[in-house]
Amino acid sequence: MESLTPITLGFLGSLIAGLMTALGAVPILFGEVPRRGTRDMSLGFAAGVMLSASFFSLIIPAIESAGEMYGEGAIPAGVAVIGILAGMALVAGLKETLPHQHFNT
Repeated sequence: MESLTPITLGFLGSLIAGLMTALGAVPILFGEVPRRGTRDMSLGFAAGVMLSASFFSLIIPAIESAGEMYGEGAIPAGVAVIGILAGMALVAGLKETLPHQHFNT
């Protein structure tokens, strides 16, 4: 593994993640429709995984990086909060300006 280039490692990692996603979709494609409780539990689990991924992979490194630039204290956390709020505002603005449809059943 150490002899592989970063591009190759990135490609292999993406390929493995894509194959695992496809493998996870197989029961849905060929099985019966899951009950509402099962779907709600699965969505809650996925939301928790994404929340923890954003916390451990994005927020903590952002605070550490800001800490290297601004020192210890509340300023690094404030920089991370400003970044999070700016990202939220960008997504909200895109939601309002880009054309999209809501599919209601």
